[in-house]
Amino acid sequence: MIANNATPVPFEAYSGEGSYTFVSYAHADKVFVYECMDWLRKQGVDMWYDEGIAPAGEWVEEIATAIKGSKLFIVFISPDAVESRYVRSEVGYALSLDKDILSIYLRETDLPAGLDLCLQPFQSIQTSDADWRKKAKQAILDLLGKTEKLQTVSGVSSKSMRKIDVFDVDLWPVWDAAREAQRRRVLRRLEATTEKIAPVLLQDEVVSDLPKDEAFQPPPKEEGSPRVKLDLPPKPPSDLAISRKSRKPSNTRIPVALEAKIEAKTASEPSEPEAHQDILGSDYSWIPSGSLTVWVPYANEARLVEMQEGFWIGQHLVTQEVYSSVMGLNPSHIDDGDGFFRENLPVNNVSWLDAVSFCKAMTNLGKRHDHVPKGYEYRLPSEVEWEYACRAGSSTDYYFGDDPSDLFQHAWFKDNSKKQIHPVGLKQANPWGLYDLYGNIREWVGNSFVNTLLDDSEQDEFRISRGGGYMKSAAECKSSSRSTNSLYHRFRNLGFRVVLAKII
Repeated sequence: MIANNATPVPFEAYSGEGSYTFVSYAHADKVFVYECMDWLRKQGVDMWYDEGIAPAGEWVEEIATAIKGSKLFIVFISPDAVESRYVRSEVGYALSLDKDILSIYLRETDLPAGLDLCLQPFQSIQTSDADWRKKAKQAILDLLGKTEKLQTVSGVSSKSMRKIDVFDVDLWPVWDAAREAQRRRVLRRLEATTEKIAPVLLQDEVVSDLPKDEAFQPPPKEEGSPRVKLDLPPKPPSDLAISRKSRKPSNTRIPVALEAKIEAKTASEPSEPEAHQDILGSDYSWIPSGSLTVWVPYANEARLVEMQEGFWIGQHLVTQEVYSSVMGLNPSHIDDGDGFFRENLPVNNVSWLDAVSFCKAMTNLGKRHDHVPKGYEYRLPSEVEWEYACRAGSSTDYYFGDDPSDLFQHAWFKDNSKKQIHPVGLKQANPWGLYDLYGNIREWVGNSFVNTLLDDSEQDEFRISRGGGYMKSAAECKSSSRSTNSLYHRFRNLGFRVVLAKII
């Protein structure tokens, strides 16, 4: 039996090379949303949407690709949309890519605190306004950089959409047509990109005999690119201890940091504050500029990554109390333990998208109260920044040396955690005042080694987490420890900390 809210799609999703919008909506609102999209298309707006097929696991990659390629992200806001995990994930992904967002409110809706903070900087339109369609059309065309089109789009029928009875035999061809359109779009994209795709390695990929002179040369940096500068020596520096058994640079399948150096301050360099406290009272340590040398297995060489700008990083993992006060909810797996205060426990069970949304909300909250330095933003640390801050100039397995027995003083891990998450800040900090780097819980990071070393963007739905965890062994809680998970996944042993850095 087919659900009685089945509605034929108004047109096939856009698949061309021009500027287009991605449309996010709750399927409970699709009758009204389809009508709006049909009207906007006749005004010259190209749109990508899921063509009425409910999002599912097999569509995740296609949806992410469509959001990434879009010029503008439109979200139709309603109580159903706010409750939809698909809509929330799509908004979170658009935020992580710094997309322009237009919110169209179908009816009065109370947004969760965190989502409200994230969407505040963007334009919004109320469908209750008499001229909302005109406003929406103008805003969309302006953001897409298109001139206003008064004529209808060629080939688009102006007839009203035919209503189909849920038991009508014509419903099956409509459903089949939608699935066929989806299949054709996937095939077109694959055919168009097969020869352009360069390999991007994940943690467990094995690659051998790859032509490093062609496939893995990073493209030239454009103006306004990240402040991380790459200096690629033809051979590993001779003073690097790459022959150590624990590193195995010639055999490892993941990038391995070999050496961290702190840049010496010059007399002319302006002094930076040693600490920062955000509007919620969380403390940050100042991390000076410097460099990290990383062995790149798929390029078979060492690369020097220079951080030309210092940054602040949270001394503690974001706690449940702090996360709840910003986002208006606590998604954590609650494990109070013996006498533990819940508000001092790190937030956990958060996806990578949740962590990014928190950072966006913190930035907007700080700007609203004039509590963020001009030109700075809160965000996740990149993988290079996280390991550089963790090592604090060290090149040993741990920032305190190579003896794993000393880990008891610095981390909650398998041998001392009693299978519980613990309050933040109870163990010793590293030389830069950062706590719980090797345990309590693992930490999401932003740009990965692949992003930085290849100057590339993420090619799939996977993201990196760093550090140890309360169920990890000592060998899994080193400065180089890293894991890979889907950006949508949530786990009780996974949280994050925040950096405050210059906007790239």
